[in-house]
Amino acid sequence: MRRRLALAAAFPALAAFALFGPAAAQSKADLAAVHDTSSVDQTGARLLQDTVVIHAPAAKVWSALTDQAAYRAWAAPNSYIDFHVGGLLEVAFEAGAKQGDPTNLKQQITAYVPERLIAFRNLPSVGGPPGFAVYPQIAIVMEIVPISGGDTQVVLSHVGYRAGKDFDALYSFFKVHNPEYLAQLKAYAERKG
Repeated sequence: MRRRLALAAAFPALAAFALFGPAAAQSKADLAAVHDTSSVDQTGARLLQDTVVIHAPAAKVWSALTDQAAYRAWAAPNSYIDFHVGGLLEVAFEAGAKQGDPTNLKQQITAYVPERLIAFRNLPSVGGPPGFAVYPQIAIVMEIVPISGGDTQVVLSHVGYRAGKDFDALYSFFKVHNPEYLAQLKAYAERKG
């Protein structure tokens, strides 16, 4: 179950990625705070998108998404972040897995704006949920938007879902699990201390 859910965020996926780490006890209120803002873009490709407001400053949300120790605390205990353009977010799922193992989920950081945006390119790996063969064709964007009162809106977007069985299966998987990922992020970022 941890592997299946960890794939969901995949940021990341951030995003995809790991949904039931140490902070997995997200409340129903945190999950209810996540809104599906999906659409179809001008090319006809589906955009899978979820949005949440987090009652914490953008700097704290940014740290939760980019700092290896913080990410391990709420999302994926066995993750590795090399945060720079061209760097990797890597999540290991197999017991005893090491950084670089072929079964690890890997996303390459293609662009970022500090405390505002992270864009990822999914890299091929071994295994994954239904439809995972097309996962490298999906791009992931995390937007971090400061809003009034010191809160932060986070928008997790998967871009590029075309027609086809694999795309449909992958879309369905992340449609269920991306809200859980954002609820975990919300719970972690809103913790005091």
